[in-house]
Amino acid sequence: MESIILYIMTQESLGYFSFVLHSHLPWVLNHGVWPHGTDWVNEAAAETYIPILLELDTLVEEGYSPKLTIGLTPVLCEMLSHPSFIAGFIDYLDGKIVAAEDDYEDFTRNQYSPERIKLTMFWKEYYLKIKDAFVNRYGKNILGGFKELQDKNLLDIITCGATHGYTPLLSKESSIDAQFQTAVNNYKKHFQREPTGVWLPECAYRPGYTWKNPVSGEEFERPGIEYFLAKNGLRYFFIDTSLLMGGLSQGVYAARFPLLNELWKQFAMQYKDHPTNFEKT
Repeated sequence: MESIILYIMTQESLGYFSFVLHSHLPWVLNHGVWPHGTDWVNEAAAETYIPILLELDTLVEEGYSPKLTIGLTPVLCEMLSHPSFIAGFIDYLDGKIVAAEDDYEDFTRNQYSPERIKLTMFWKEYYLKIKDAFVNRYGKNILGGFKELQDKNLLDIITCGATHGYTPLLSKESSIDAQFQTAVNNYKKHFQREPTGVWLPECAYRPGYTWKNPVSGEEFERPGIEYFLAKNGLRYFFIDTSLLMGGLSQGVYAARFPLLNELWKQFAMQYKDHPTNFEKT
């Protein structure tokens, strides 16, 4: 084993690899429960965020340094630290545990297959484990779990645009600047340090260019997105390869799917224009 490791380490490096995860959800608290209300963030916490924390903690306990980069958007940070999420998440887990117990009784009574019965117990044990980790291991503070790992230099937490706004299409430079200025302030609030990296919403990047007002014809220079990142102390970000190297346009979505074309033709044949009695602005 030692000779293999030595061989690998003496070879010329082929490049660099960064393991980066990005997490974001829109604000769903106080906007219903299912399917796109609080169940959305509860499910993500139970089946993604806490399991990631548990796995990272396990690696650390085994002597490994994960060196993971994870993006936590300002909107997500505010939700995970909100009192209504904390209380509601525990209720969500309790509901899952009770549902698994009910399924166990129902499947046993109706003589379902042993596999199905085992599955109910799997989910009961799973949600009990998640609840125990949330309450006892992380003190009902998911962000605190990630912060502790970052404070130990075991991972790097990056931020994102404040509202996950699509920055290349924001019409005002002040709006773009506000997205990242607010993101930095939010990051300092939750992690007590300055962020160094950022995940651009939708990986959307815009270089500097000359913009022409379509109405007045006036032209002026608009800076690239990196200008606003540097202004707010953000030192690195990620983009798709095509944005750097250039690539071919994939065209209109419907053009690549014959069935969608048929549906569009059917709609177009049946469509009738309805005249309006008011002036359009």
